[in-house]
Amino acid sequence: MSSELLNVLFAFQPDDQELQQKREYDSAIRGFVTTVANISPQHFLKGADTPQDVLELLNSEVNSVAYIYALQARILAAGDSPKTPKSIPDHLKPGGTVWNKIERFLETFDPVQIRYVGGEWRKLLEYVERVARAMGTPGVAISPIRSAMLRLDPTTGTFTLTHLHFIRLCMETRSYVAALPILDNYIYSLPSAIPKPVLEQLEYSVPSADHIHSGEYIHLKSGHTEKITVADVQEYYLLGATAYIGLRQFKKAMEFLEHVLIVPSHNLANGLMVEAYKKWVLVSCLATGSVPPTPRTANPQGLKAVRAVSRAYEALVEAFSQTNFFPKLKAQINAGKDTWAEDGNIGLVNELRDHQYRLYISRLSKTFSAIPVSNISSSLGGNVDELTGYLEKLIADGHLNAQIERPSQPDDGVVLRFFLDPTQGPLAKTELQQQKALLEQTQRTNVLAGQVKSADYRLSLTKEYVEHLKRQNKKAASSAAGEAMDTTWDDGVEADEDLMGDMH
Repeated sequence: MSSELLNVLFAFQPDDQELQQKREYDSAIRGFVTTVANISPQHFLKGADTPQDVLELLNSEVNSVAYIYALQARILAAGDSPKTPKSIPDHLKPGGTVWNKIERFLETFDPVQIRYVGGEWRKLLEYVERVARAMGTPGVAISPIRSAMLRLDPTTGTFTLTHLHFIRLCMETRSYVAALPILDNYIYSLPSAIPKPVLEQLEYSVPSADHIHSGEYIHLKSGHTEKITVADVQEYYLLGATAYIGLRQFKKAMEFLEHVLIVPSHNLANGLMVEAYKKWVLVSCLATGSVPPTPRTANPQGLKAVRAVSRAYEALVEAFSQTNFFPKLKAQINAGKDTWAEDGNIGLVNELRDHQYRLYISRLSKTFSAIPVSNISSSLGGNVDELTGYLEKLIADGHLNAQIERPSQPDDGVVLRFFLDPTQGPLAKTELQQQKALLEQTQRTNVLAGQVKSADYRLSLTKEYVEHLKRQNKKAASSAAGEAMDTTWDDGVEADEDLMGDMH
């Protein structure tokens, strides 16, 4: 590695005093990126796998721009589209020397610098995924990709195609828990295409500024993602819901499925909406005990088409809601068993059946403080010993705040005793625990409120909003003369599917 090249690669130091102002930093790093991008990849390969290796000399946390180009040079030299394990050199295989450097880089890079090389960042993540798949071990890509997403944007609140690729990997490998750090974060922004003149007018428009939300530096021109379609967003939420279902977090799954149903659909329904609706009616029963009204913002015509092909599911949940539910529910489950299996929902349907038992037993607590298990068994069927074991499992799994009381006399029966006071029983929470839960919920609400405020601000920058205000002002003037004011947003122009890519 020549000293001249090293001088170039070390030329940008983010902590230099003269770069503390955001505008100066922005100008310097843009020039540096242009310089490094024009260096021939062969120069980065000199001294590879020796103490003079540029990957050994550069600090991934400080020299992130130079480091990512050095990594890309090593990848390009080996071929960036591996198909089989033989096509990947050992140092780029999982566990290899350069692979380990890639993993460390994705965990430690300077997130501000990477805002300026979004295309290289995205290509590096895509390569990690390709290698993992070519090796037949897609799961090894999950951790480094997740680290990179959270490093760039700790909120992961601006949706990118990396979100979709990540959840696909998690679902293929059934790594549901591994997906939670991303799934649990709210998506509050889609990659925008704010016109450059508007960006220049913003006080903190440069990527290196201390932005409130990531949508200011992750956009369609930053390179971190390609254009987003309606189907991309729907698939992410559908797969995310499936992960939550796998973890039995049914309320979160229901919310994700609702996102699929309310995505703008131009009066049409697609297969993702159909699949989401079928799961939604089942998951809603598991989350709330009944099916709530369909989301008000869902497209009525599209929803009508979806419901037309989901009658079997609606009949099933109708049976679930009946007072004398057991015989009818069992009949509906048996009648549609081929449908549930074909749709991949047989597990949810069986869960629905089991949930009826839990719901019935839970409702008993509203009438009884204690009840003999023999009385319950006469309604549910089965013998007392099997039902007692089932009730003990419900209590152990946290579904029931109760306890089993076994008889002291042989003639006495087993009794199920409910704890109506939330500070008592196996599910009891101390006052400190309740305060902690309330504080955590308050913090989540405050974060979400800030994101909504930010979204409102970004909406006010769009040309659609400006045109809306102009029309509103004109109509207001007309209204004063006796004409009705038009307060709709519709300007008569239909958006195509890629509208999602231009929304904030």
